[in-house]
Amino acid sequence: MASKNKNKTLKISRETLGTLTLIKNQILSNFDKLMDENEIDEVIQSGYLNKELIPYAYIFAPAGEENQKIAKNAQFSRTLLLECEEKIVGEIIVTNNFRFKGYWKFFSIFEADASSSPNDELVGSFCISGLIEIYEDKIALIKNKIQTLKKELNLKKVTSLMLCANPFHRVHERLIRLTIDKADFLIIFLLRSTRENRLNHALRKKTMEYFINNFLPKDKVLLIDLENTTLFSAHKNPELECIAAYNFGANKVIIGQNHGSIGMFFDDNQAHTIIDKIRKNFDIEILVMPEYVYCNECKTIVSVKTCPHGQHHHIKYHSPTIRTLLLNGVLPPPILMRKEISSIILSDLFPNRFENLQQIYDEIFPNAGILETHTYEDFYKELAKLYQTGSLT
Repeated sequence: MASKNKNKTLKISRETLGTLTLIKNQILSNFDKLMDENEIDEVIQSGYLNKELIPYAYIFAPAGEENQKIAKNAQFSRTLLLECEEKIVGEIIVTNNFRFKGYWKFFSIFEADASSSPNDELVGSFCISGLIEIYEDKIALIKNKIQTLKKELNLKKVTSLMLCANPFHRVHERLIRLTIDKADFLIIFLLRSTRENRLNHALRKKTMEYFINNFLPKDKVLLIDLENTTLFSAHKNPELECIAAYNFGANKVIIGQNHGSIGMFFDDNQAHTIIDKIRKNFDIEILVMPEYVYCNECKTIVSVKTCPHGQHHHIKYHSPTIRTLLLNGVLPPPILMRKEISSIILSDLFPNRFENLQQIYDEIFPNAGILETHTYEDFYKELAKLYQTGSLT
């Protein structure tokens, strides 16, 4: 590890660190360095580098006055340290520096995240190309773990599913179970959400871990937390999602029918989608799942493609609406969300909701006649059970 006293230090955000980590571990392509001018232009002009599909160029122009001074004076083979949240997290060994060109602004991987629009201030700023080193590289450990599992268990069908789980509801459960039924192993990517009224990432991760640990065969599922990148947020980069899943070790990707940016384009007067482009360049199967609803006539969760009943019989799983219920303290009915998941979320959102939780619990719910201490999660679980009591409704 290089010394901070002898080397210049670039201060970067968590998002930048996340993207650098993905590049280093060849998650976005086999190219694992920050690109120079020629490589950038080749990617922008052709969409390929070394005969490999690369949707975005790795153009690193560190933001901020001090960072730009360092980038301007960066010399060949010089080591620049990377600092994130007051901690040295990695380094870049410089191969070149150069100016950001105006026509690059729509093609930088560091500007491709769903939460930002192209930054005009980048034009003319200094960029750095070079080798990347990440010190505490969790992505490398995860990637190695998947490769080890594939060899040890002789896994042939490894499927991936990317979820925001904001919140995690019954259709998510159905998709996961359907996927596991047809796969040797399932990789679930938990995505960082950029929505204003989102549930916090740690809470969403807690609900996912609870479901996996209690309701799924744990030896067939791996949860990968992508907290430090917004590249996949809001599902606006299906190309990157499929490429990342493939490079993590999956050979099948599940995406939703309403997935953002699947849009159609024309090549040689033929209509294509981004999915066709991925299938052409990678040995990966992409399955587009239809919309799922609960049908009051079928009495179960069904695909809108297979259910013969009209919309007036369908209960929809609209995540923003379910999230609104939770954020306002309303317990969603179990038909929408598993009561254990709702209980975890509400107990986190409203930790001190009642002055005397124990008294309320004891005065409503049956007990064994002994003194017991109950949590808010216990309260919401028991309350959900009462909502399911049908003899008086």
